Amino acid sequence: MGDSGDRFRGRHAVGALLAALAAGATLAVNAGLLLGLAAALGALLAGELAPRVLRADWRGFWSWWTLQTRSLGKGMALASASAVWPRVRRLVKPDYVFVLYPGTEAHKRHYFPPWVERILRPVFPAGVIRFGSHWGLLVGGLASAETLESAPERLETFLSDVHGQFGGVESIALAGRLPSLAVRSGLGLDRPFTHGDRGTVCAMLGAIRQLAGMLGKPTKDVTLALIGGAGFIGSRLIESLTTEFDRVIAVDPRYAGASREVGNVFYTARAEDVAEAEAVMVLTACGSDTAGIAHHLSSGTVVADDTHPEMPEAIRSTMEERGATVLKATVADARIRFVPALPDFRSDDIPGCLLEALVVVLRGKEILDSQSEFNRAAEELGFAARLTPHLRGRERPPRRSIARAPA
Repeated sequence: MGDSGDRFRGRHAVGALLAALAAGATLAVNAGLLLGLAAALGALLAGELAPRVLRADWRGFWSWWTLQTRSLGKGMALASASAVWPRVRRLVKPDYVFVLYPGTEAHKRHYFPPWVERILRPVFPAGVIRFGSHWGLLVGGLASAETLESAPERLETFLSDVHGQFGGVESIALAGRLPSLAVRSGLGLDRPFTHGDRGTVCAMLGAIRQLAGMLGKPTKDVTLALIGGAGFIGSRLIESLTTEFDRVIAVDPRYAGASREVGNVFYTARAEDVAEAEAVMVLTACGSDTAGIAHHLSSGTVVADDTHPEMPEAIRSTMEERGATVLKATVADARIRFVPALPDFRSDDIPGCLLEALVVVLRGKEILDSQSEFNRAAEELGFAARLTPHLRGRERPPRRSIARAPA
């Protein structure tokens, strides 16, 4: 009985094993067929889609994706700061204020998504600035340069709001085109506002002298082209350049009519005249405005860029293909830190417009009476011009010292 029971159990075990093998084989065959069909279908689709995938603008997609995701964190931080700002404002006592604005509507999306813009205040904190024992505040507005230029009333409201919140500080610096737009709109920029022209002229004069040094020549032997010579800063910078440089070619489409020569300054609206220059200083309202001159640069030309927004990488590449060296012009100072850093700036870079506010804090408003006195004060205080490769589209270079800008 025991043997028959063992044989019964053995047959059941063998039957179960065979049934399992049969089921496994059936499943394997069916699964194999399904996998085979899937592989064949995938191969057909890949053959059909591969050319489209290869032709897709993946770089553009990545730029779009980066713009959508990186701006989210920045926008949330700004929204949080904006929400608590009314209560915090009564407690903060900055020594100076730096007022920012989005350069273009596209740049605005780099800072925050549209839904964040709808909950931000008209004037909101955007960061802090440390300079030795003095500290300042970065504040922002929502309107781009295009909007402020087409609607001066918005600019007036914005500046009035800034003044109402920070009327007691020593100086309020206005970034980029804000001073020129205010002057063009007939708005008075009384104390504590600073126009920024003294600081920017000082910084750019130092940068231009460094361009001459890169050519291995004294300034009196250099032909310089100033792009944007008819602008708010350009027209003031020309006054300082005429006594130092052999010849200045002021290029600006706003020079109507025929080209003219006044002393050693040649005023022209023709972009091709830049070919005569060995050094080029760019002061246009927007870096993309330089597209017209890029193809006319001579090989060996050195270019300093002070545009905001800065020159796009495509234009810089065109200039470099022509044999030019393109660098960003700022003021360098290890004592200063921006938190967060300004877009396209290193954390210890100082825009010329802010340089003016810092010198005023340290030496008083009277220092603005004379450009030469301001230049001398800036040098005595240790501020220095710096020419470095652009951050965007380039590997971040190691820090290197540049000689101070003389008075």
